[in-house]
Amino acid sequence: MAAALSLSLFLLSSFTSLTDAQSISGLGVSGGSGPTGGIGDRHHPVLKAQSIITDALIASRPNQTRHLADGTPPVLLTSGGSPSSCNPYSVVVDNSKAGRQQEMVGFGHAVTDSTVSVFDELEPAVLHQLMEDLFGQDGNNMGFMRHTIGSSDLSGDQYSYDDNGNGFNQGRPDPSLSHFNLTADGTAMARLLALMGNYKGDVFLFGSSWSLPGWMKNNELLIAPNTGRNELNNSLNLQYIPSAITYFTKYVDAFKELGVNINGLTLQNEPLNYPGGYPTMYLDAADEAAIISQGLGLAMAQRGVKLMAYDHNTDQPAYPDRVFQGTNGQVDMVSWHCYQSPVADYTVLSDFHNLYPNALQFMTECTSYLPYPGQYSTWVAQHFISPVRNGASGGSFWVLGTDPNYGPKSPYGGCQGCQGSIIVNSSTTYTKTHDYYMIGQFSRYVRRGGVNYHIKTGWQGSQSSDQFYIMAVQNPDQSWAVIFLNTLGSDQDVVLSFTEGGQVWEGTVPNLAVTTWLLPAHGGSQNGNSSSSASTSASATTSTNASLSAFSSAYAGASASVSGGEARASTVVGAGGPMKVKWARGNLNSTASSSTMSGLVLASKCNAKFSEITNTALSIEGSSDKEARDEVAAAGHHKGKTSTTFITLEALSTTLAGAEVDAAEHHKGKTSTTFITLEAISTTLAGAEVDAAEHHKGKTSTTFITFEAVPTA
Repeated sequence: MAAALSLSLFLLSSFTSLTDAQSISGLGVSGGSGPTGGIGDRHHPVLKAQSIITDALIASRPNQTRHLADGTPPVLLTSGGSPSSCNPYSVVVDNSKAGRQQEMVGFGHAVTDSTVSVFDELEPAVLHQLMEDLFGQDGNNMGFMRHTIGSSDLSGDQYSYDDNGNGFNQGRPDPSLSHFNLTADGTAMARLLALMGNYKGDVFLFGSSWSLPGWMKNNELLIAPNTGRNELNNSLNLQYIPSAITYFTKYVDAFKELGVNINGLTLQNEPLNYPGGYPTMYLDAADEAAIISQGLGLAMAQRGVKLMAYDHNTDQPAYPDRVFQGTNGQVDMVSWHCYQSPVADYTVLSDFHNLYPNALQFMTECTSYLPYPGQYSTWVAQHFISPVRNGASGGSFWVLGTDPNYGPKSPYGGCQGCQGSIIVNSSTTYTKTHDYYMIGQFSRYVRRGGVNYHIKTGWQGSQSSDQFYIMAVQNPDQSWAVIFLNTLGSDQDVVLSFTEGGQVWEGTVPNLAVTTWLLPAHGGSQNGNSSSSASTSASATTSTNASLSAFSSAYAGASASVSGGEARASTVVGAGGPMKVKWARGNLNSTASSSTMSGLVLASKCNAKFSEITNTALSIEGSSDKEARDEVAAAGHHKGKTSTTFITLEALSTTLAGAEVDAAEHHKGKTSTTFITLEAISTTLAGAEVDAAEHHKGKTSTTFITFEAVPTA
């Protein structure tokens, strides 16, 4: 079956792409009177560009790194604009109909018994502030939340909702679930989730079971004894399928009575991972499908609960396919975890979409294991962005809250180093860990109902290599939340454009960080950050990079050109990248430095290597011809041969006509015919100074000059 699925996935992925947008219409919310939405919805529109940054480094001291910190906002290049960077990193978002992908739900965490336990220790005022930090509109505003049904490895006490005995491993059969009871732990869980609704009223909440009650299993144990291997009889006894249906139905109803709407359900966490030491259970795909098709599907549909298949790693995509095939349309979603070895392959989500275009998909578990100060962690971003690229509508990380010792947790086995985003230290203090801020880069800015779009150009790297990951979501207010992960080794000067709509933005995406850009609809208010330079012209030369900006009418008589003709509002493009051009006419050559050039400053922004001076458009800026200043500055001191010399020039004269120069090698010549180190000694230069960066000798009529970057105003 798996081989057949793999073949079908390959054939489909070879001829189709992720272009049909999965809709989230019909999804419920957990309830509560709290505010809904947030920045990026129609009631909280993005009005100006913003950049928010969290560094990958886990800080070892206060204020060492950026945590959801404001960065320099990206700049909108107005109509006819071109980048200020010489070698920008190009990102292109396909915002066409073909590029439209899935609708988004949100990002968040899992509430475990450990979370409930440590939160319950907080004083009321402190708990209030914590809930604002997690769910408030000025906090992380998390909207996609998971919770554990019964106990898990992140539970101090082990239990199910119907143990029916003196202990979790001593239960007696109760086929009718007459002894169903949330217990004190389950009730505390429901109450915390109800409290969540007071801070955010539009959370999608789903429950995941780690194990059905022990008496429903072939080994009759909630927790199997051996922690080092899977237990073959740690599995569902199929005679209890009707009881399993009743169990899940009673759970949904019990939480409803306590003010919590369950919106989604995974029947079994990691059904193919069933060791001892904490609640686990093997559940074959056929058995999961049987529970759904024999009554759970109908019961959940009546209660508005969406069924989510699988809830395990990306290496077994045949499992959810079998569930979908066996349930006749009663399953709505697929849940994936990040733990495939050596790395998760999220392309299976794209393949699964091709098989089931309307199925919603989510990354529902990943954890930071034993994080430590000084470590660089991009785990959250890797396992949010890559699933979204392949069709996920959201993601939830593992445990939300723990104590400083990664607990309370099962004393028998399971994760012993899973740290929460929140560490509760005492009844009055808690710590927001690195994961809190990383999750906030997503949950704060991607709104429910936003649409993810395909990244056409710019995505780079894999889960096991240096990365430049990108996701671009258009929020309900038509603004964009564009999230970058950069581990390429250096900051990247990004130019972001869209296939439709004309907007072009530029800004810096720092290395070893996650950066979120908020881009207002239609450009918005730029708060003074904009560029008025010009866009690429088809007539641009291929041999020269230059920027021309003339502020003096005195330049009108000088000869300067782009590809031999007049150029207004165009861009010269060459090996060094595109550069701004405001004005050019004719052909600027080495004899054009006459009085017609007075009042101008010559400079290049891009350290570009200029080909033949007589066929070069130079960067020109200035303010008035009264300055009588011509300046050409070298990018640096470089050694070269007769065909490539780097020089610095500074002339304070209004005329160079007839000037004689004396070379370092004591050779007289004209500047238009000699390519050597020059030192002006003639009074005819009227004080002009020509100073070489390096001493070279030779003659040539072809000059290459590297100019220092001088930002255009």
